[in-house]
Amino acid sequence: MGQIGSTPPASIQDGSSVGAVGLPIWLWIANRAENTIGPITRTASDGGLTVSATGTLNRVEWTLTDANGTTIGAIACDGANAAGTPYDGRNSAEPSPTCGFGADLNSTPGSLTLTGTAYWSVQWQGGNQSGQIDVPPQSNTTQIRIGELQAILRN
Repeated sequence: MGQIGSTPPASIQDGSSVGAVGLPIWLWIANRAENTIGPITRTASDGGLTVSATGTLNRVEWTLTDANGTTIGAIACDGANAAGTPYDGRNSAEPSPTCGFGADLNSTPGSLTLTGTAYWSVQWQGGNQSGQIDVPPQSNTTQIRIGELQAILRN
């Protein structure tokens, strides 16, 4: 799993960053490269045999847990949506077009643990044979903070 991108940003990236209860949380793989979001293709030859393999990111499963370890949200982003969409500064109340927690799942203030687990498969062919290898899942974890907005009205 590559580096986690999220709204709000991870606490370790921006210690002053706090998201707001009731806003969607966008999720994505931040360090985009062929080895983090794929596809990645390699070919090798030896002794007249050529083997080609292509690794593909199939899905990323995301969980959001509170300080007690209780899961408060879980989502899987599949296929073309697996890598998510980096937040582009648009209206923060707008949900991610590809991968994220909806505003309804963002209802717990405090320090939350965000975990992304990437699932890859490798398709290979060579020597008149082919097959698929499922790669063991790879995870990454970070912390985000969520707070409550309060307004004071004065006349």
